[in-house]
Amino acid sequence: MLTASKESIVVVCAADDNYAMQVAVAGRSAIENLQGNHDINLYIIDGGIKNHNKQKILKSLDSEKCKVEFIQISDSLLRKIEEAHKPVVSEGVTTKAGYVKAEYVSIASFYRLLIPDLIPQQFDKVIYLDGDLVVRGNLEELWQADLGENFVLAAQDTYIPYVSSRTGFFNYEKLSVPPDSKYFNAGVLVIDLKKWRDARTSAKAIEYFVQNLEHVGWYDQGILNGLLAGQWGELDPRWNMSPTSVFGFSSWQQSPFSEEIYNALTRDPFIVHYVSEKKPWTSRHTQCKEYFFQYVDMTEWSGWRLTIWRRLRLRFVREFRSALRKIKRPN
Repeated sequence: MLTASKESIVVVCAADDNYAMQVAVAGRSAIENLQGNHDINLYIIDGGIKNHNKQKILKSLDSEKCKVEFIQISDSLLRKIEEAHKPVVSEGVTTKAGYVKAEYVSIASFYRLLIPDLIPQQFDKVIYLDGDLVVRGNLEELWQADLGENFVLAAQDTYIPYVSSRTGFFNYEKLSVPPDSKYFNAGVLVIDLKKWRDARTSAKAIEYFVQNLEHVGWYDQGILNGLLAGQWGELDPRWNMSPTSVFGFSSWQQSPFSEEIYNALTRDPFIVHYVSEKKPWTSRHTQCKEYFFQYVDMTEWSGWRLTIWRRLRLRFVREFRSALRKIKRPN
């Protein structure tokens, strides 16, 4: 079991075996950019990582600045998320965004909601990082951000900027949430664990999902935005920069950002988050992919690239899944 120290930054990620390399890259990039006297206690929620890949992750993150521990989810917590997941698996859900197929909703998507129940009780705060990102800034700065009275700190989502956006959540009016309330991306969070635990937020999040199946888009992210509306604080957008969203604009004038923020996002992002389907390990045309491969080559996956054979395999898998969905599609 990892032990806490006053110099430790507590970070949690989640991964299954398909994301073993990616979580190693996220961790390595955080280590390489860490400054000051802090070290990192990194907890990885284990969604089925094979042992040989766990060993590769540990070797990739071997450093005096980082201690790693894999967390297994208890049977009781698994049962909770399985119960929430069951209606989607058995029936599918019709939302304003269209019919939601079960294969798009993995149980792993609920792990983020359980972090306060999984992290040792001695910790009152944690940084959560998605597995599909690269850290370029000093996490010490993020760790020292003031949570105030908020449950979480997060950056506004550049694709879904407001709760009333087309793919936001669809019952904000019933919840008395103003339509111009900002919507956050849940891929980078600073979480007040004590406040979360005291308010029983994990249980409320699962209950919220079950009661609002038809209204919740983006699953765990939508759940958190619905449940924590007005109770989250805003981070500098450089802590969660989506290349697809930012570089999709030809200039700052075409973007929703000021010139200063746009330049900061494009020139010096603190975290690059590959939120779209085009990721460095799935597409040659991913923007900012050079950051990912810079840190891949510092891990046990050094030299990994998206070769033609890997691209052909990905294409086959996509076509197979598409054909399977057509077969399963209800009349």
